Amino acid sequence: MTEQMALAPGMAATLAEETRLKALNDPDATAAYWAEGAPGVAAVEDLTYPGAAGQTQAARLYRGSDVATAPVLLYLHGGGWTGGSIALNEAACRALAAESGWAVMSVSYRLAPADPYPAGLNDAQAALAWLADNAASLGLDPARIAIGGASAGANLALACALSRPGATVGLLLIYGVYDRDFGRDSYRRFGEGPGLSAARMQELFSMYAPDAGNEPLVVPLHSTDLSTLPPACLIAAELDVLADESADMAEALRKAGVDTDYHQEPGVTHGFINRGRHLPAARACLSRGADFLQRLSGDHT
Repeated sequence: MTEQMALAPGMAATLAEETRLKALNDPDATAAYWAEGAPGVAAVEDLTYPGAAGQTQAARLYRGSDVATAPVLLYLHGGGWTGGSIALNEAACRALAAESGWAVMSVSYRLAPADPYPAGLNDAQAALAWLADNAASLGLDPARIAIGGASAGANLALACALSRPGATVGLLLIYGVYDRDFGRDSYRRFGEGPGLSAARMQELFSMYAPDAGNEPLVVPLHSTDLSTLPPACLIAAELDVLADESADMAEALRKAGVDTDYHQEPGVTHGFINRGRHLPAARACLSRGADFLQRLSGDHT
């Protein structure tokens, strides 16, 4: 970091483990480490859906309860549009399903640079359409589909909702990418990390959408159609280059008349949401997300 900031309890241990696991260069070991201790759910099913180019894409359905016609969250993993996986988001998806009683369908999508914009977004749109068409046969409620994700996944989820107005009942967006303005104060303050750096964010944009400019489906803060969106819950990390644009996105949604819950978690870095093994703040924010889902379905007590 470019300045001294107080870390949340467990954040230092989390950063140390991230450094250790990165050196291993073993995604399976990393996924298994962070999934250890994740909540149990009623059932887990590995599925596939047809991507936008006709390719087969992996999906995993976590059932939070045995309730018939349960509502479902379509979850898009992070990884800067160039990486990430279903397995690396096991902890978050299990917690959201277990605490909300919703089902969570976590999906893969094509990645840049081999498949730049709009491939990933098109796959997200295809996943949403497939889920709506197949929800009833899966024992899910096609009238209660929310969409969400973390980081680049939150970007894709928001873009998907913008491009498919009325298709979703809610948005759960965790430290998302909403703009490509690298001059924001949070870029200055946290541009050297730890975690996501300013240089890495610029590199990711160059691989995903180098020529998209301010296309709203790439940088949703530039959208003029925000009023079409359903209720939203935004969760941000304080020690993150993306912190300021999360706050700006929440404000833009509110100004557009969207029912918006915004929370910035203090003392945590980008990518914290799947780190509940060491980080109480991750578990607390997932509980906040689950509470939002319960309110959407009228199950909040």
